[in-house]
Amino acid sequence: MQLSKDAKHPVVACTPEELGRLRAAWAQAGPDHDVVAGIVTRADQALKQPLVFPPRGGQHNQWYQCDACQVALKTLDDTHHQCPRCQKVYTGEPYDDVIFARRHNANLTAMADAARAWAVTGRKEYAELAARVLLGYAERYTKYPYHSTTIGKDTARSTSGGHLFEQTLDEAEAMSTRIAPAYDLVHDSGVLSPQDHEAVRSGLLVPMLRNIDKHRAGKSNWQTWHNAAFIWGGAVLGDAAWVRQALEDPANGFAYQMKASVSSDGMWYENSWGYHFYTLQAMVLMAEGARRIGVDLWSHPTLARMFTLPVRYTMADGSLPRFGDDVRSSASNSSYLLEAAYHATKDPALAPLLTARPSLDTAMFGRAPSPRERPRPEGSEVFRGAGHAILRTKGEAGLSAALTFGPYGGFHGHFDKLSFVFFGWGKELGVDPGRAASQAYRLPVHTHWYKATLGHNGALVDAAPQKPAEGKLESFASTDAYAAAVASGEAAYPGVRHRRLLCMTPAYLVCVDDLAADKERRFDWVYHNRGSAVQCPAAGKDDKLAEDYPGQEYVNHVKSGVTDGPIKVEFVGDGVTTHLFAAGRPRTEIRTGDGVGASVTDRVPMAMITRRGAAARFACVLEPVPGGRQPTVTAVSAEEASGTVRVTVTGTGAPHVITLSPDSRVEVTCGGTTVLKSK
Repeated sequence: MQLSKDAKHPVVACTPEELGRLRAAWAQAGPDHDVVAGIVTRADQALKQPLVFPPRGGQHNQWYQCDACQVALKTLDDTHHQCPRCQKVYTGEPYDDVIFARRHNANLTAMADAARAWAVTGRKEYAELAARVLLGYAERYTKYPYHSTTIGKDTARSTSGGHLFEQTLDEAEAMSTRIAPAYDLVHDSGVLSPQDHEAVRSGLLVPMLRNIDKHRAGKSNWQTWHNAAFIWGGAVLGDAAWVRQALEDPANGFAYQMKASVSSDGMWYENSWGYHFYTLQAMVLMAEGARRIGVDLWSHPTLARMFTLPVRYTMADGSLPRFGDDVRSSASNSSYLLEAAYHATKDPALAPLLTARPSLDTAMFGRAPSPRERPRPEGSEVFRGAGHAILRTKGEAGLSAALTFGPYGGFHGHFDKLSFVFFGWGKELGVDPGRAASQAYRLPVHTHWYKATLGHNGALVDAAPQKPAEGKLESFASTDAYAAAVASGEAAYPGVRHRRLLCMTPAYLVCVDDLAADKERRFDWVYHNRGSAVQCPAAGKDDKLAEDYPGQEYVNHVKSGVTDGPIKVEFVGDGVTTHLFAAGRPRTEIRTGDGVGASVTDRVPMAMITRRGAAARFACVLEPVPGGRQPTVTAVSAEEASGTVRVTVTGTGAPHVITLSPDSRVEVTCGGTTVLKSK
């Protein structure tokens, strides 16, 4: 790696060959031309707009919420922001500052588009626009007040704040994706004088890098973005020290992160697909920036696994399990991340996932996109490093489920150990709430619902959320038609041992929970399923959850009842109704209602089965059925002898008997014939 302040630019935004391909695309007709022309068109539009610099830096979108209603605000104008529910209008800090952040981002995006337009067309007016933005922020960056995501506190003591944005994370993203690339592309355009270059370097690039550097985040997606900023900023400055820091810092660099922050399977440690892909965006920038200055990061095997892992998690509807803080991720929607990885590695495993649409990357790398059949994962699999068991069975319903038992994911992880999600008939059925689409991290709904155990398909003890915990996989077995996983945990609720079995057949999913405590406890089995309504004959009384439930305030339309017999619940959905059958026990409480989905206005039906004592067992069957059909299951029962649990599922076909031994081995028989047996 050799960097010089006098190097010919661009040094990191693209290679001469890549720039040549973009210029050739601009010069001729075809799909690649259309992609490049789109950038030029956006730059033309930016030229027509006034360049406005907000009076101060921007603020995180999590503040753009109504505090009372906990829903996203609607922008009336730059200084007035209205709640769509209660109609309250907010103004001033921090609400105006969220709009300032959007303006800053718009300016930076226009700058990057203009710089690329200059690079491919050679028209100076584009370079001049990019230079005006660079110089405008060089003049203002250190003059903008230092601030962070906290409001009304001593933000000067925070190491994670910034001047242009409220987080070193956002400033690192801006540096690596727009500021450094734009400066790199227009560096040799002639529109910047020696004094201008000094202003950009000393007024913007260096102080922003130093601001980012003061926050050493270590095991964090933030640090990955910091490292990307160091590579790109260091490259355009010709300062190899920044690049070496990004690669070699023993507690923060790329090598450290590959060892400390990624599971043996290739999963980012936060166990959220949203943050896995968010981190991969920074990893791509790091690896591409390093490649263009002569450093190979692409050959690292752990980085390669981060790209190939997602397709193996794909559920029946094409999405990925919404564990942790995520909205809705899928391997196919993240194909834009794979182009650079495929170009650098030519890994055949990535080829089927590449986009069929032309993009800036396909034009720059010279790949002609073509339609490809997306891989459809089959069979069941365990990811021990990440702590997930994926169950898939062949059958008309195309069922799939995912059980989580792995490490707690930190800030973006949830108290969801041994919870699961469930898919069938091409639809999401059993729901993990993920996070609010509006990023309501600061609001009670995030802590009391999205992160809390109540919002997940799990078991609660004494109406409290779990402690941060890791579970343990006890056994796993699968064939084409059947799959079973058993996991356990003792740390989520001190004094309580929880063991959960998921067993999937071609038509339904069986869930068995054994909970044993050191004293009398309250145990709640909770399940959330997409649908328009929930119906249960045993729950006919209008009610509400107990006041001592954290998160009970988000459950509406509660109906309750008490029964000694079996329980049946129907989740009526669009085209598919999910039938829940639960084995009976004396004095079982049943409640139905609806909880929170993507927002407090997005409602997801739920059921809660409650039992009390020093131990509790729940044996439930979930069968999704298309409209007009009846379920094949009619009843489920459970019995225990000498520590062995025997669950019998009867219906229109031969009965299934699932046996769970004290050492967590599983045997499944159908009509007396063994169809699955764990070792």
